[in-house]
Amino acid sequence: MKSRSAFEFTVRKMLRENRRLYFWTFTLREVHSLTEAMQLWNQFLTVLKRKLQFRGVRVLELHEEHGCHFHVITNQRFPIRKILAFSERYGFGRLQVQVVSDATEAVRYLCKYLSKARPGCLKRARLWSAFGKIERTRVKDILTDTPLSNILRRVMGRPPVEDELHGIESVSFVSKHFRPERNFRRALQKAEIAYLLSFDPDYLERQEIWQKARFAGLVDLSHPWSSANPSADES
Repeated sequence: MKSRSAFEFTVRKMLRENRRLYFWTFTLREVHSLTEAMQLWNQFLTVLKRKLQFRGVRVLELHEEHGCHFHVITNQRFPIRKILAFSERYGFGRLQVQVVSDATEAVRYLCKYLSKARPGCLKRARLWSAFGKIERTRVKDILTDTPLSNILRRVMGRPPVEDELHGIESVSFVSKHFRPERNFRRALQKAEIAYLLSFDPDYLERQEIWQKARFAGLVDLSHPWSSANPSADES
């Protein structure tokens, strides 16, 4: 969610500078590995930035048949003939560009690729990035303000969202009774329990009773239609 929000905020900042956006799609002639495709793209983009001051936001799409597609949103026109000439040197064949008639729809379309489950090859890939001289929002700049996220920040010894937004330096409370949890997974587990207890004081007690009943074999966890369930034979 933070990555999508940062992406959308960056596009909105581009819109404030120029109300007309352009949607580009760059496709490689051949299917390459992700490493090779990113190397070709970065080399190509370096030339475009140096020669044409190309700037915008890039979104990576992994197509089932054609490999990597690179979608780009810019807020100014660039000479397509020159870009085509450069693209051929770096293995790009197909190139499309069109004026964005609905910025909200364009952002929604690209956000699909940011919210899909990642295949293994994209595990550490940056699905989107801003390049060139544009005002941008980074993922680390996004602050979430929900009851659970506020509890999580306290567990990890982080200042409240309000303090961080107003530039107020908060000192973490450290004592023999409480030390901030630096491991995110453990902190998230503690925060979830604290969040549930905030409106369900009997949550831990019920969980303990449930576990005892389960280990004593008093609870049947099999599905009604499975072979392990006695009622399945009767039906």
